Amino acid sequence: MATVKDNGLAFSQMSLNRASSSRKNIVWLTEQRNNENTVFIPIWRSKYLFENDNIIEFSVASPLYKKVTELALEVLFLGLDDENALFVVDLSQLSEEQLLALFDGSDRNKTVEQTIVVKDLRVCLPLLPKKSAPILAYGKALSYWHINHQFCGFCGHKSIARDGGHMRKCMDESCHRESFPRTDPVVIMLIEYQPENGPAKCLLAQHHSIKSQVVSTLAGFVDPGESLEEAVVREVQEEAGIEVDEVTYMASQPWAFPSSVMVGFYAKAKSSALNIDNDEIADAHWFTAKEISTFGEWGDEGNGFQLPRQESIARYLIDHWLDKNLSADG
Repeated sequence: MATVKDNGLAFSQMSLNRASSSRKNIVWLTEQRNNENTVFIPIWRSKYLFENDNIIEFSVASPLYKKVTELALEVLFLGLDDENALFVVDLSQLSEEQLLALFDGSDRNKTVEQTIVVKDLRVCLPLLPKKSAPILAYGKALSYWHINHQFCGFCGHKSIARDGGHMRKCMDESCHRESFPRTDPVVIMLIEYQPENGPAKCLLAQHHSIKSQVVSTLAGFVDPGESLEEAVVREVQEEAGIEVDEVTYMASQPWAFPSSVMVGFYAKAKSSALNIDNDEIADAHWFTAKEISTFGEWGDEGNGFQLPRQESIARYLIDHWLDKNLSADG
């Protein structure tokens, strides 16, 4: 499978062949589900199961196979890893107690020291090989879409999964409308201002949704009928009250929290005068590269400013700007 240049962003560089044509064939899908080399990964309400820091997975030969797949809300095909199929098995309809009891049975030959827990994907990232992160994010996003689209959005009747979980079809005979997973585009942008004298500065904001010490880039959803570049200009004007130009694309990142693709840009501010909309962001400040280089990491102790999480595209944009400006900043 052809690949694109690795930009180092988490959740990028998908290694699976999505088998988009083959997954529409019910006979082929059934063969994959019954193949002894196929891997099944349980997911529960967008979280994965771990045992001693290892993600739980099983095969057709496992005593768990029949029990788990019969209870599943959905069994969703993700793709082929080389020639081996990979599915996520959604058990979100179970309570957490039922879920843990299902995987805590004696047929797993577990020892007293082994503990099964559910973990959020972002929390368990350090435990995962780099190859696994985009696969599990993919599974999380797909299962989230199914949980929230059990009924037809047009007529309200029950819908069912088709094409290995990549389409849902309305069961009402007078409708039969098909719906497909959606990804919400979000622009995320680092804004630079170059004063007449002195080093360049970038705009970082404190957001209502995260702790006040963390400063990050501006971001916002793209409106219908709006280009990505127009969304950048509008969001910066709405949140910070400044005009920007020279909008330049940098990178994108799939973001399964819950179902977005983050599209990263740099832009140049025409002035440094801010007019903050406090309904949108808590506050915003201009910082030089030298100042940002003193900031702590997400989760550090103390009251000083902290940078976004390492896996985020916000951090990617900030780090690239720092690399370019630290030497110039003196």
